[in-house]
Amino acid sequence: MISRKQFAVIDKEVKESIEESLDKLKTQNLGNYILFLADAQYVENDNADFNPFCIDYRIDGKQDSTRIEFLSEFLTNYYSFPEEMLSTDDNSYRMNIELMVYSHVWESKSFLKKLYRLAHLNNNEDYDWNVKVPPMGKHDFIIDKIRKVFKNNNLKIWEVIKKGFHTSLRNAFAHSEYSFDRMNDNNRINLYNYGGKSWELQTISFDEWSLRFIYSALFGYHFLKIILDRRLNLIERNGTDEFTIKHPKKSENFIDRKIKYSKNGNGFSFV
Repeated sequence: MISRKQFAVIDKEVKESIEESLDKLKTQNLGNYILFLADAQYVENDNADFNPFCIDYRIDGKQDSTRIEFLSEFLTNYYSFPEEMLSTDDNSYRMNIELMVYSHVWESKSFLKKLYRLAHLNNNEDYDWNVKVPPMGKHDFIIDKIRKVFKNNNLKIWEVIKKGFHTSLRNAFAHSEYSFDRMNDNNRINLYNYGGKSWELQTISFDEWSLRFIYSALFGYHFLKIILDRRLNLIERNGTDEFTIKHPKKSENFIDRKIKYSKNGNGFSFV
C-alpha cells in the first residue's frame, strides 16, 4: 500500500534527481550532453566504408517509446489517485503486474545503457559509444558501474536507484520464485531465491514492496520522458539547431563535427 501523499513526494524526488544529473552534464560539457540526447551508438557493420559511430540510434529509441507508453498507461490506470482514493490497496492482480514491470525496468539494456552513460558523463569522462550491458551479473553493473558513480559525484539519483533496485527482487520475479503470504496478517512477499547472503532478501512486506516499485516505475518513466522532452525542446532551450560534437573516426581519433536536430521527425543528422 502507498498513500497519495507518499506517491507525490516520491514523484517529485525522482524528477528532481534526474533533472539535477542532466543539468550538470549540460553545464560541464554541452557536446556530450547532445551526444547523450542523440542516442549516439557504436554499430558494427561489415561495410569497410561505413563509420560505425552513429547518431540517432533508432532501435533503442523504439524500445524506449514502447516502455514510456506502457508505463504511462499503467501509472494512469492504477496510480492516478482520484479524489476519493487516499491510498492503494494490496491487490494481488495489480501487484503481479507490478512484479513484471519491475523486472522489465531493471532488465532493459537500453535503459541501463543510458544510465551508465549518464553516470560516467557526470564523472566528466568521454562519451562511451559502445556500452556493454552484461547478460548476467547485472547486480555488479548497476551497483558498482552506475549507482556508485552517481554517489561519488554527490548526485541524488544514486539514492533513487538505491530505494528502487534490489537484485533479490529482480531475480525472484524474473524466475517466478515468489509467492504472496497473507497468513496471520503477514502481508508480505516470500522470495524463494534466497541463498543466505547478507545482502539478499528472504521476504519483503507489501508496504516495502510498494515503495520499491513506485521508485522504480517512476524512475523508469521519468528518466525516459524527461530525456525525450529535452530532445523535443532542444532548439527552443539552446537557440540553435546545430551543435558540435567529438566524433570518432574509424581509427578512434576524434574530430569536431556538426550535427543538426530537426524537430520535424525528431531526428539528428550530420551537417
